[in-house]
Amino acid sequence: MGTVRVIYQTRSGHTRTVAEAIADEIGVKAIDINEPASLADTDLLFVGMGIYAGKVDQNLMDYLDQLPQNKIRGAAVFSTSATASDHMELVINLLEHKGITVYPEHCCVKGQFMGIVSHGHPNDSDLRKARRFAREVLDCFQD
Repeated sequence: MGTVRVIYQTRSGHTRTVAEAIADEIGVKAIDINEPASLADTDLLFVGMGIYAGKVDQNLMDYLDQLPQNKIRGAAVFSTSATASDHMELVINLLEHKGITVYPEHCCVKGQFMGIVSHGHPNDSDLRKARRFAREVLDCFQD
């Protein structure tokens, strides 16, 4: 596998925690979308996001909209959500519109909301799930 990168958007830090677990599993650094980074000629891009009130943060959508057309081979998406519900269709559609093959499965782990809903997440079990996801995606894209 060539160049693999992990990017994420977070408000509370939960998605960063998951992104860092994925990045650690595959031996790269997790990159906050607010940090400058060149993603051109990326073979596999992991895209992490928080889901807030059932929606993806607009800053992530704007960031992804600026990705170069046909310069990223594949992507896999993961998210955190207090309800562990997955609302990533817009992100997937945007990536595919950019000519990026998106891994058919996604990883959604619990985050927490206001320290009450899903308190204690993401936990060790959530991070193991994220690491397994990273390995599965990497194995798929290496074939």
